[in-house]
Amino acid sequence: MRLIPILFVLGCAANSAAPTVSTGAVTRAADAPARVAPSGKASITELARGQSAFVGRLTMAPGASVAEHRDETEEYLYVLAGGGTIHIDGVATVIGPGDAVYMPANALVSYENGPEELIVVQVFAGPGPASKYDAWAPR
Repeated sequence: MRLIPILFVLGCAANSAAPTVSTGAVTRAADAPARVAPSGKASITELARGQSAFVGRLTMAPGASVAEHRDETEEYLYVLAGGGTIHIDGVATVIGPGDAVYMPANALVSYENGPEELIVVQVFAGPGPASKYDAWAPR
């Protein structure tokens, strides 16, 4: 498995952070809170959010894109389905199912999705960047 630096944000202004969990917890995917991007082209299911990390299931519509941006913490993705081209600090890389992606804090990133729905497990090493999803509409 290859590791690729990445940031994966879908262009929403940061909002106040959602409450964090202070004790252990199990979240069933069917019961997890889910939100849809203002564009309707992406959704996030919040699987876990603690004091030091965020784990979500992120989906993105075929042909959708993410504008160039930076995030303040490390981010990790594991591609379950779909794929496209990620640009990290000027380097373009095609990603697809089975690829694990690492993005250092403050990397300059953009993304173009391919012809299939993208489904990834997303981890922020620090829950702050995930607060952008708080502005998305509940699904």
